[in-house]
Amino acid sequence: MREEWGAGVPSVAPQFGQFSGIFCIGIAPFEVYRSQVCGTLTNQSRELNVERRPTSRYSCPVHIAFITEHFHKDPGGPRKAALAMAAALAELDHETSLLGIAPSDRDETLPGGGSARLRRYPWRLLPTRYGRPRFYSRELARLHAQRPIDAVLAMGLESAAAALRFRAESGVPFVLNPRSFLVNAPGTWKFERARMLLRECDAFVALSESAADAWCSALDYARDGKVFGVLNGVDAAELTGPVEPPSGLSGESLILCMAMLREPKGQHLLLKALARLTDLPWQLVLAGEGPARAGLHALTQRLGLDGRVLFTGMVRGTLWRWLYRHAQLFALTPVYMEACGNALLEAQAAGLPIVTTDAGSVPEVVSAESALIVPVGPVPYPDEAPVLPRLEAALRRALTDAGLRERMAAAGRERAAGLSWQRCVEGYLPALRGTGVLIAAVHRCQKS
Repeated sequence: MREEWGAGVPSVAPQFGQFSGIFCIGIAPFEVYRSQVCGTLTNQSRELNVERRPTSRYSCPVHIAFITEHFHKDPGGPRKAALAMAAALAELDHETSLLGIAPSDRDETLPGGGSARLRRYPWRLLPTRYGRPRFYSRELARLHAQRPIDAVLAMGLESAAAALRFRAESGVPFVLNPRSFLVNAPGTWKFERARMLLRECDAFVALSESAADAWCSALDYARDGKVFGVLNGVDAAELTGPVEPPSGLSGESLILCMAMLREPKGQHLLLKALARLTDLPWQLVLAGEGPARAGLHALTQRLGLDGRVLFTGMVRGTLWRWLYRHAQLFALTPVYMEACGNALLEAQAAGLPIVTTDAGSVPEVVSAESALIVPVGPVPYPDEAPVLPRLEAALRRALTDAGLRERMAAAGRERAAGLSWQRCVEGYLPALRGTGVLIAAVHRCQKS
């Protein structure tokens, strides 16, 4: 029988860890001093680092298996998140493994030494809704036989369906961790699967409080104690290193939009607003690829913005760093339920002033001091007529007020400093505690 939600163990610091007897789970961002019951916990710092983390002598590490279908895509948000979370968990002496699909079989090593097993999906004649859960469940069983898994972090619906099958066979709990918002209509199989998985999962972690509320509302699920919203982290160190400018720059003030070229990201809205600002010197860089590229290219021509808009395609490494370090302004104008907005996190870490919309989680990711936030009304796809004048005004203000840009840049760096990946992992720990995994870890330590 699985543990009931958080039952049976007294809480020392409810958001960060629990203890039982004289054994302490090594997950809390506290300094630990030994006493009769695992020492006195002193909340001297919320920074998770090697010097302040509990020593393994008093910790009970757990093995967490990630499942993600998009880890092989580089660059990509799911890959970056999985690597960063594995590193942060390794700092706390926890182990991670990862299962994913790829065009061909290959293995990688995660931070902390765990394995990332990417396998070619062989069952292409079987519908995805049936094949993917069976495939991932089989791979989980193989991993579990080699190194027992304590919990599964399922980063998507197919992954969670596999984790549910695996739980039925092994008793290992799983956390449903969708990396975007649910876009499937009621009555579709994906919608019904999402509803079932939200009900059945041991814990649910969305990428923001807004996304958690939206998932629960869409699926008619009364939000309870197993539902969490946790923003991704950002690492400013990624911005250091060699840089290289893209070709095609005009030398004018650079506005950067780093995102997939998809209608929900709102690049079409940004282009229409900038078309009203041709009296100012600027060049927009649309960095990314996606299905909307051709349409955005055509819109650029219709608006007479040839020469002012540079399409770079997907950027990484030296080009990625150059753009973040040399742009004067960052603009991203989503028109749907933005679950987190990783590029907004990166822009703040880079010290870029931001113009954006209030769609979804954006007001959670940025602050009122680091960004000019344009209200768009109900999403997805709000009425553009009232939005465009507001967006035009915000862009004009940001482009013409150097003092404002400096203040926004400083506020952005401060905001990003509080959104580390260590802080992100802290947010997942209460969800793991609720699965009963951490209780089991204590019992295992007591037996060893």
